Amino acid sequence: MAGASITLVAGYPRSGTTFTAGSCAASEAWWHQGEKIIALRDKERPRTGFQLDAGLDHAAFDRSVAQLQRFSVRTHSPPDKVRADFPQVWERVARIVYVQRHPFEVAVSVCRYVIATQGVVPGLGTAETSFAAAAERGEVAAFFRQFCEHRGAPNFVPAWGSWSDHVTHWRAAMQEAGLPCAVLSYDRLVREPVMRLMSAAGVLGLPWQEGHVRRAVSQMAPEKVRKGIGAFFVGKDPEALRYPDLLGEEDIRLGFATFGETMLRFGL
Repeated sequence: MAGASITLVAGYPRSGTTFTAGSCAASEAWWHQGEKIIALRDKERPRTGFQLDAGLDHAAFDRSVAQLQRFSVRTHSPPDKVRADFPQVWERVARIVYVQRHPFEVAVSVCRYVIATQGVVPGLGTAETSFAAAAERGEVAAFFRQFCEHRGAPNFVPAWGSWSDHVTHWRAAMQEAGLPCAVLSYDRLVREPVMRLMSAAGVLGLPWQEGHVRRAVSQMAPEKVRKGIGAFFVGKDPEALRYPDLLGEEDIRLGFATFGETMLRFGL
């Protein structure tokens, strides 16, 4: 097929797809510049990154297909929706990256994000702009129990399904696709972004050099992501369980019973 191929980056909301796909797009931009295919200062250059959930800029997409070798597309949607709604994207997918984040971390991140951006506690509708205050009242724990009940964020289920189904459906789609695929643990990625992305590039057959990835990560560093949505997006130690200050022992047991081994099936 003539034209560019696509690296599809998928993940449940609040799982790190923005950081991962942005790093992939920036890595591609640096690679294409090194190959003299695009100039980064050219305002009319084709784009190396697209986001599907807000729709697709078809004109920009066509320019990128015509002028580039590869670019990345990110989505929170399940695979069947991507196939149905964006066939022109799906037919060019040459490799898939799935970003998986520990569901407890997703639940906490969803709660923080909605409080910070919408001024309410998700699932409860209580007006609140302080995550700490909501936690003090036990409302973070109450949302976590709803997250377990729905196996995902109840406010996200209508559009994207449950966390469990999202993981299952994308893993099945990757197995069926017969393409190079990688599952990235976001909790590990934010601690060792260059190493994890270079490992994924090797699995996916991407020709990035370490310099490309280092520059890309510096552009899309988690610190910059945090500035856009609040200082809560990435914990200092991704492997540290922060839940004892937020959840009771019974809540933690409920979470482990709900998600079981699936939540520990991380990739690179």
